[in-house]
Amino acid sequence: MSRRSLVSQQSILTVILSVFVLSASCTPKIKGWSQESYREPGLSINSLNQEGLALLPVIILDKPSQKPKESVSQAPSGPYAPKVPPGEEEEEKALDARDAYRVIISQILLGKIESRRKDLRLVSPTDALKRLNDRDLTSAYRKFNSDFPRVGLDGTLLESFGSALNCRYLFISQAVISESKSESTLTLVWSFGRRSVLRSVKISGQIWDTVTSQQIWEGSGVGYNRLALFEGAPLTEEMASQAVDSLLENIIR
Repeated sequence: MSRRSLVSQQSILTVILSVFVLSASCTPKIKGWSQESYREPGLSINSLNQEGLALLPVIILDKPSQKPKESVSQAPSGPYAPKVPPGEEEEEKALDARDAYRVIISQILLGKIESRRKDLRLVSPTDALKRLNDRDLTSAYRKFNSDFPRVGLDGTLLESFGSALNCRYLFISQAVISESKSESTLTLVWSFGRRSVLRSVKISGQIWDTVTSQQIWEGSGVGYNRLALFEGAPLTEEMASQAVDSLLENIIR
């Protein structure tokens, strides 16, 4: 083999290794955007502070357009181990993850609002659940949590929540954590497929007046990043933090 060909191969390998190292060390930037869909004329932070604002725990929605998984044959368990129906373990893991995200994003939302307006009279999601439980509204809240994304809010229930929470205004939020993949081709010495992943957290919020049963504000915020090959994925909490920041830009000005 000639010396020129050896130098050429070494140069190619150097280029490939350099690209891999740079890609691996690159941290994807989290971006965000927000949108205000509706604002009642006269809505201000002062009015929210005077009458009080209660934050209900964030409702975690299912991933959009998620295709059902194909059934997989279950491996035989031990002779005395209880049998778990196919798919049940995945459902339990999904519920556990949803509960974890609900707590995390609710805390992020509370912390961000408190840091922006320390004088705002707030009822935290934890205190809200405690007050509803003390008024024997736990079952009503669970039904609301499951029904709200589909059927909205009932005026009578809204009034009872406002009375139990001792706040006129109620902040209801929903979050969806999604991931989509797209195919692209990168040509480097030879062609090979590279998959990029778009990951996002979207939070939509509504503020309701429990006295008039009217919605007075609605908006949404998104935190997202496009993850390419060999890039380290950011934490979901980081994207949720960006989504909350984007959302609050429209409420707390």
